[in-house]
Amino acid sequence: SDVKYFTILFDLDGVLITKAKQFSDRLEEIYGIPVARLQPFFTGVFLECGIGKADLKEELIKVIGDWGWKGSVDELLAFWFSTGTEIDQEVAAFVSQLRQQGIKTYLTTDQEKYRGEFLRKMFGSGVLFDEVFYSAEIGCRKKDPAFFAYVDAHIDVDRQQVLFVDDGEKNIETAKAFGYDAHLFTDLDGLKAVLSTEL
Repeated sequence: SDVKYFTILFDLDGVLITKAKQFSDRLEEIYGIPVARLQPFFTGVFLECGIGKADLKEELIKVIGDWGWKGSVDELLAFWFSTGTEIDQEVAAFVSQLRQQGIKTYLTTDQEKYRGEFLRKMFGSGVLFDEVFYSAEIGCRKKDPAFFAYVDAHIDVDRQQVLFVDDGEKNIETAKAFGYDAHLFTDLDGLKAVLSTEL
């Protein structure tokens, strides 16, 4: 049968990573740094980092002393990224399977630039995805239509042949309004069911 989707855009947190603990929870668990102490950072300037308006390392330098982190900023980021990417192997295997069928796969994620680049090295250039698109580089998040306009300009494919997979309802709404088909991810079986009717 004719494949409807030539291109599938995947979210990271909540789709490819389904059981990860929040970085702040792990920091409390392992280093005894209370989550409450981190809250102002994550609800404040961190959001600016996510759209490329602030630099995560520069902002962390200002606060990690107060947090009680004893190491360097780079050590903190290494801990953050290495423990925050426990990939759901079943989802990853399915993405690989789609690629073997000739479907282009892309990672579309709201990330600041350091984790964005970390993810690009880890998964991009055909490792698991053809490319990694992240919010800090684009300058806006997925709830903003400009995110999809940017992706659309780079993937060069008919919008009707694109499926966007995400666990965030607002992102799904934005993608649909933009002209992509979108699937609200709850589990892999649900996604397979949607695609098996197409593939």
